[in-house]
Amino acid sequence: MTIGVNCGHTKSGTGSGAVGIIKESEHTRLVGYALIKKLQAAGAKVVDCTIDRADTRQNCLSQITEYANREELDWFISIHFNASGEHKGHGTEVYTYKGRQYPDAAKVCANMEKLGFYNRGVKSGSGLYVIRKTKAKAMLIEVCFCDNREDMEIYKRVGAQEAVAQAIFNAIYPYAVKPEIEKVKEDKLSFVEIVGQTAQKDWKERRIVLPSVVIAQAIKESAWGTSELAKKANALFGIKKNGWQGRTYIKTATEQRADGSYYQVPVTEWRAYDNWQQSVLDHNDYIATRSTDGRKTLRYQPVIGCDQYVLVCKYLQECGYATSIDYADSLIHDYIEKYNLTEYD
Repeated sequence: MTIGVNCGHTKSGTGSGAVGIIKESEHTRLVGYALIKKLQAAGAKVVDCTIDRADTRQNCLSQITEYANREELDWFISIHFNASGEHKGHGTEVYTYKGRQYPDAAKVCANMEKLGFYNRGVKSGSGLYVIRKTKAKAMLIEVCFCDNREDMEIYKRVGAQEAVAQAIFNAIYPYAVKPEIEKVKEDKLSFVEIVGQTAQKDWKERRIVLPSVVIAQAIKESAWGTSELAKKANALFGIKKNGWQGRTYIKTATEQRADGSYYQVPVTEWRAYDNWQQSVLDHNDYIATRSTDGRKTLRYQPVIGCDQYVLVCKYLQECGYATSIDYADSLIHDYIEKYNLTEYD
């Protein structure tokens, strides 16, 4: 789920929005960016669709929708503040295409009502450019009336942008954020289970590489099984051909120098497998047999059979397993300890 957030209107000039007790263009950004932070903190993928400058109002609207459509959003949310001719309009309203009563859109109105604003409901926004032209499911939120003293008093009293952003976040979270996060969690648990079971069984039988380290390496090197090598070659560890007699997959390699800079090696051959389990077992075979001097010495000898994950990670780095300068620390802190992988040891 990718959510686009647009802080309505440009910062100044034509198309900068209403000016009442507060400036619409300033507070749409305060609310919108507070919302973005909350969504990102929850693990959602968010795209900022705000346009700060445009020659005309029409140009601003065109830029917003072009950007939103290019990003292939699932949800497009535009933040605005309302205004009325005699400054008597008040309350919150949400616009959707043909007035569709999306549960999250209705919940935005309900949550704003709980803060004290009059609930004007979900209305048809088919005539609004960003609603009509955006390919994604869309809603335009009129937070309240920026030229109405009662609305402004409520806005400031409840906590201004933070309270409004929280109300919107609480409304969309169960529908647009939580399901995606739960799916990611399930996918990660499944990945750990697949790799963990194979690594654990092999550790009991051959005592080569500690399971927690194997799982951490697989997560880091394959991005939880989502990398190109993992998907197209069933390779979780990115082991180059190095004498391998099986099938291979060709892909550019990215390496890191000691000074931290990166370089690429095109047309690199990588080992490919029938499934992830084979990749795990070959990784352990590689660690157990890799030699650069005609098998007089084993390159990863300190790793083999070591049952302390911190030492195993450091030995891998010291023995030159990866060119990444923080490889060991990342395995330890970002994966093994963070996800309690030692339970597989």
